[in-house]
Amino acid sequence: MGRRIGRQIGLMLGLLASMALAACGGPSEQDVKGTQLAPGADAHITADVDSDASTTRLAVDVSHLSPPERIEAGSKHFVVWQRPRAESPWRRVGVLDYDAETRRGMLVEMTVPHANFELLITAEKQSIPRSPSSAAVVGPTSVG
Repeated sequence: MGRRIGRQIGLMLGLLASMALAACGGPSEQDVKGTQLAPGADAHITADVDSDASTTRLAVDVSHLSPPERIEAGSKHFVVWQRPRAESPWRRVGVLDYDAETRRGMLVEMTVPHANFELLITAEKQSIPRSPSSAAVVGPTSVG
């Protein structure tokens, strides 16, 4: 009888621990379709928000993405941008690591200094442009 009660208590504690972890949330994930310039593109965005620090660890994986030069003549890179509000200027987050053979671009875990923001991915001629071109392939979309 004592072992049975011990097992039930163990199961109950395990269930409570699982519920507590689920309540913490963990990273949010969302899938976003490409724009008219990249209609076949599928972006998977993972955002791990730290509300206390007001930061987000961000990872982006885009599949079925045509090479940048096919999106906009002379383009060589896909740049990821963020801004906290629509009236704020876009800020560069990083460049997708793009593989033309698999048509996949990835941005592996960058930190954004906001808990909520808009995300945009554009085809660019330079890897460090001052502002986004009009060649948007994903977004803008809300994150966080």
